[in-house]
Formats: sequence, structure tokens, C-alpha cells
Amino acid sequence: MKKTVSLLLVMLIIFSMLAGCKDSSKKTQTLNPADYETDEKMILVADMPPSPFIAEDVRLYKDMGFTHWILTEDHTPMVNDGTLHDSYKEAIEILTEEGFEIWIRNMQNDPEYFQIAETKSGSNYGYQYTLEPRDITDDFSQYPAVTGFYMMDEPFQITKEDVPGTEDNESLHPAFDQLDTLIEWKNTYYPDAFWHINHVGSGSWDHYPQGTTYADFIDAYVENVIKKLEGNGGKSICMDNYPLPDGGGVIKEGFLHDVLVLAHATKNYNDSVPASQQATMGICLQTFRDVSLKLRDITSAEDVTVQMYTGMACGARLFEYFCYRSIDSIGLYGIIDMNGQPRIYDYIKEANERALPFQKIVCAFDWYGTTVNHGKDSGMENIFEIVDDMLAEETGVLTKVDSRYDAVVGASSRDSRTAIW
Repeated sequence: MKKTVSLLLVMLIIFSMLAGCKDSSKKTQTLNPADYETDEKMILVADMPPSPFIAEDVRLYKDMGFTHWILTEDHTPMVNDGTLHDSYKEAIEILTEEGFEIWIRNMQNDPEYFQIAETKSGSNYGYQYTLEPRDITDDFSQYPAVTGFYMMDEPFQITKEDVPGTEDNESLHPAFDQLDTLIEWKNTYYPDAFWHINHVGSGSWDHYPQGTTYADFIDAYVENVIKKLEGNGGKSICMDNYPLPDGGGVIKEGFLHDVLVLAHATKNYNDSVPASQQATMGICLQTFRDVSLKLRDITSAEDVTVQMYTGMACGARLFEYFCYRSIDSIGLYGIIDMNGQPRIYDYIKEANERALPFQKIVCAFDWYGTTVNHGKDSGMENIFEIVDDMLAEETGVLTKVDSRYDAVVGASSRDSRTAIW
């Protein structure tokens, strides 16, 4: 039987009201919704962005609602004679003029990517690369739009040993215990810039040691990296668990589990630090089809909003869309096709237009828990059983959730007010 999942999204602010009181001296409280809204924006960024030098490509990207741009070396080299290449500077200037916040991408996931005295060769997931000497220290200070760094993608928890007989040198795979070089570099030169790293989902068993859990993996990242970051520029706790496999309307069973692991890790960390040093929870959205990974294509805006709303119900304020461009040779099909033309563009744009108005409320409250309900008409087994011990025991004035289909409901607070969505 095909599994069908529908996400219930209810945007309600529940307040203590005095309506219906017999005491005539007490009056119903009248609330102004604008008093409970914020101008804070969610972070929306797409990996593998188009060329910043093609105006129409930039316009398409911007029209989807993206706020940030990951500047890669796909369209321009970064370094020339040890400092920023003129073409790279031009890209920054173009994106600044377009109003984007820019994150600089560590293309090779190399701990010495920004500062290295001698030519260095390495291996990143089996792909050989060479870094020429460079000293990128205060180069970005002249560009206020450069607000963050995409420091690394999917690092391992610990450094692996090289496996004899394989072309790849596994010991060079990026790992938490190799990141001190990047942490020190950022703390020294850009303490108030945003730090972003994306992590694998729980299904990538090789990224964390046997005998540990996915929660252990994320907690190790917080202990070994997040807590070492200085300054007030922000930092992410983000992961990708792409929930739409080939075969129809299924959502992978472990999706909500992984989202809640990040939600609790972020909350636990944020509860221990001042507001200026808190982390932002993020999730990567599946906005692509991958033949080798057997991930299905996006066929509607609902395929995207179900991911966004689940994230919002668990406190996410950063959404990384993977991926924007397509690479036909490896069976990877993103938001636009190989020619830069819209492919599933309309679905993503519609999803953003539906979901983003909620950021006025979502970003105004602090997430503290999520509850669920297995709908009687869901047509599938209860996939929520694996998250029973991760659900909120207290959701304020919300005492019961009843729904025809599976529902995920988040609870947040602000002062004495409770927000349920």
C-alpha cells in the first residue's frame, strides 16, 4: 500500500483570554497581531547556484525568494597570486548590488582552504585537488555583503584511517578533529560572520562511530565545533535527510527523527548561551531528483512545503535547497535544467510564497517542543513511534491534537504567550 502523508499546519497564537467571565469587571483582551510579529527573516539559500555573471540567471534565483548566495568557484576562480581573484571580487560586487547576503564556500572542504603557505594536494571524497598558496585573511572585510562562510560539507565525526588498496585516502576526509584550523581562522579574522556546515542524516552510518547514535554525532559537533566559535555572527546546526524516495507518496520514516535530533541539540545549546551567541537550526530541502540515490522528483509545491512546515514545527529557521543546477552526467536534476531554464522552478517558487509569510510569527517565538498525531485516514502504519521519547510533554494550553491525516504540531513561547503551528 502506498503511504500518504499530509502535514497539518495550524498557525495559531494562543493567549490567556478572559472571554465568557461572569465578572463584568473583567473584559476580553483585545490583541494586535502586529505586536507579535517580527521583521526577522528566515535564511533561504540554494546550493549549486547559477552564474552570478548572467543577469537572467540571477533574476530567476532572486525571484524565488532566496536571501543568501553561496559563492562557489564553479563560475570563477577564487585565488590569483595568493589573494582574491578580480573575477571573484566582481562576483561579490554583482551579488551585493542585487541585495544578497553572500556566504563564501570552502570548495574542497579543506581545513587550510583560506590560508596556506605552500602548494598542497588533497583528496575530497575520492576527488583529487590542489590548493595553491594563499593568504585570504582580511580580504572579505571590505565587502559588508559577505556575512558568512559555508565552511564544510558533511564532515565525519572522527578522522578515518586510510584503507590500503583504495585510490582514495580516507584519512583526508574532513572530520571534526580537523576543523580547529578553520575555527581559529574564523575567530581571528571574521568572528562576527555566520558559520555554516551541513551534516549528513542518520542513514550515513560511516560518518559516526559504531555504537553511537545520530544524536551523539550532532552533540559531538556542538561540543567540538559550535562551542569553540567566538563572536556574534551566528552559526548553524543543519543536516540533510532527503525524505522523498522513488516509489510514490512515501516520506522516509527517519525524517522527523533526524529533524527532532537537530531541534533538541539546538535548543539545548541555545539555552546555555546568550541570545547573541545562539545557533540557528536548519534543514536541507529535497528540491531535486537523484537517479543513483533513488530519490524521486518534485511533482508539486506540496512536496516542498511538507518539508518546510515540518522544519518550522521543529524550530528550523534556515533552509538550504539542494540543488539548484542539474548535472545530467551523474543523474542529478535540480530546480533548473542543464541549460539554465526552469525545470521544477514553479513548484519551488509557489512553495516559498506559501510558507514564507509564516516567518513573521515563527521567527518571533522560541521553539520548545513538538507533538504529533497519527491520523485515522493516513493509510499507513504509525511512523511516529520512533520519536515518542522526543516529543513535548507540555504544549501550553494545547491539550489534544486530532486529525484525519498525520499531523506535526510545533509549540513555541514568547514571554507568557504560546504559539502553536
